[in-house]
Amino acid sequence: MENCDIQTTSHKGEKLKSYTLKFKLDAISYAEIHGNHAAEKKYKVDRKRIREWKHKKLSIQQTVNSKIAKGKQRKRMEGAGRKPFSETLDAAVLEWIHERRGKCLPVSRKLIMKKATLIHGEMVGRNELTEDFKASVGWLRHFMKRYGLSLRRKTSMAQKDPDQVIDKLVAFILHVRRVAMKQPFKASDIIAMDETPIWADMVSNTTVDVTGGKTVTVKTTGHEKSRVSVCLAAKADGTKLPPFIVFKGAKREVAALDKEFKGCHIASSPNAWMNTELTHEWINKVLGTFSFTQRYLVWDSYECHIEDSVKSSLKAKKIDVSIIPGGCTKYIQAPDVSWNKPFKAYATEMYDKWLAEEGIKQFTAAGNLKAPPRRTIVQWILQAWEQISSETIKTSFKSCALNLAIDGTEDGKIHCFKEGQPCHKGKEILESQLSILKEDDTNPFLQENIKEDDVVEATPGFLMIDSDQEGDEDIDI
Repeated sequence: MENCDIQTTSHKGEKLKSYTLKFKLDAISYAEIHGNHAAEKKYKVDRKRIREWKHKKLSIQQTVNSKIAKGKQRKRMEGAGRKPFSETLDAAVLEWIHERRGKCLPVSRKLIMKKATLIHGEMVGRNELTEDFKASVGWLRHFMKRYGLSLRRKTSMAQKDPDQVIDKLVAFILHVRRVAMKQPFKASDIIAMDETPIWADMVSNTTVDVTGGKTVTVKTTGHEKSRVSVCLAAKADGTKLPPFIVFKGAKREVAALDKEFKGCHIASSPNAWMNTELTHEWINKVLGTFSFTQRYLVWDSYECHIEDSVKSSLKAKKIDVSIIPGGCTKYIQAPDVSWNKPFKAYATEMYDKWLAEEGIKQFTAAGNLKAPPRRTIVQWILQAWEQISSETIKTSFKSCALNLAIDGTEDGKIHCFKEGQPCHKGKEILESQLSILKEDDTNPFLQENIKEDDVVEATPGFLMIDSDQEGDEDIDI
């Protein structure tokens, strides 16, 4: 056969044919004009293999073009070499990937491994395969390399740092230590809280797709602007408080869900945002109305956090409060630094799984996919919060300087001041400022001293999330 080399070995011992890139492109072109069946007869190649080549046409063509540009010739694509466990299994998984990407649906690496395991089980049930198979990380890496796949990321604009951010961070840390000097709090009495949005469409920032493509499109249910607010709070000893979930409208359904689910509190508002009324509800239901000891709450300058009625309510419940300076939450707010990202990653993983499963979704009369039910979203939130370990919570309080030694001996644990971080110079400045800890001065981080300019209002801009590049490899395998 022209342009065809015969290899006589494989993992099963049968003869396998290895075709040149030119042969594959010729077969693809013929199949596109005359059909796969005609190409099978002309080139004496199984139709499944032709379909596989058609799916990889862009990758094959790019390989040929790159080698021509460099004046080189190759008979095989990059990544060719050791034969896969099963070419039939590979073809089925690859066809599933291309089918989903053809519909602009996201494909994560975990989903590929789960799908490969499922397909292998089906093939064993049909006696098409008899060997044991494990969709390991190593198998996934070689599979993606063989077929020119990689993890693609959507881009976003990062929030600009506030002016004099390092000075603000140092001043806030000194304030926290002054508070600790006046009232030593136990780890079980130090609380951090933050509101984070979850959307009805929790589309991942990444998807597996053909390497080199300039446009990476991800399909959604069309409800990506339908949001749910989730208030996450925890204590410095690692205790996680019940999440407070806010849906838009649907008061009757939300009230029923609140009675149905234990371990969380569910409420509604006209826009799914927290407001003063819901802030009072969060304080009463999550923090509780009574405590034998004085407590210490650290949160941001969201407008309903600094309402006079909220201040009075917290004071009556023996809760001291400090406000994180505007623009600094991504550096020094424990939830923003350590919890929110993995929490959303776990929720997104469950959304991807729901999107991939057949027969459990609902459609409109026009055939459009409906958003996940509120009950399902609550389940995802609870499961995602459960996945955040107590050790992660404890570490976050240390890394945000909320539970460190007053004398500065543990300052090396402050994350934003570590070497390589944007604000690493703050460590040296903090060391030089420790001597003024005992000086009495007006503290700008107490609620009564917050200025109007520092207040963060309930606007869409406040809900924007920075796309963090670090740590993704640990979340999405």
